Amino acid sequence: MKATDLNKIKSFLESHHNEMIDCLKSLVEIETPSNSKKSQYEIFNLIADKLSKVGYYSIQPRGNKTGRYLYARPINRNKSLPLQLLVGHCDTVWPITTIEDMPIITNNGQLKGPGVYDMKVGLTQIIFALKAVKELNLELTVTPIILINSDEEIGSHESTHVIKLLSKISNRAFVLEPPLGLDGKIKTTRKGVGRFEITVKGKAAHAGLDPKKGSSAILELSHQIQ
Repeated sequence: MKATDLNKIKSFLESHHNEMIDCLKSLVEIETPSNSKKSQYEIFNLIADKLSKVGYYSIQPRGNKTGRYLYARPINRNKSLPLQLLVGHCDTVWPITTIEDMPIITNNGQLKGPGVYDMKVGLTQIIFALKAVKELNLELTVTPIILINSDEEIGSHESTHVIKLLSKISNRAFVLEPPLGLDGKIKTTRKGVGRFEITVKGKAAHAGLDPKKGSSAILELSHQIQ
């Protein structure tokens, strides 16, 4: 991308600052804990509407236990271009009615509220990045596609399969999670998570009269955990 394009984007975002704040507030006002399907439907419909205005088509397959996820791509796209996957989540750790005790406030240039930082501001960035591309008529060398899930805070169990699927066909990915620290540096690596299931079988014996005939599954499990 040309330096002149970067200056255009910066000026565009600065001129749309208030609109970005309004968008963020509208997302935060819809409280979306991971276990609330109804609120997930509401926020995804709002996001889909905003994406449609920047030329994106979206689908919202429903989950069994969680709300759903949203996948979006440009209505008109150059299929020869590599894919840039933009990933985010709309669920939060805050239960419904949290906003009554922790309302949206602006103080010293900072906006606070349940879910602002993690990660509805990231969703706002996705929307306005695409809006800037469209309105400035920028020529991209990649095609941005979007995945937003509603079960990230509880392990992304239902959406993992689609994340893996889109990752395999994408050339690169950018997760719009918040940066670390006040410098706003982009995260390029992240620690992993491992899940294991261990089955330990013991042998019952009378603990008082003949403990040596037994084998403690709990004791062995403690060794395996270490």
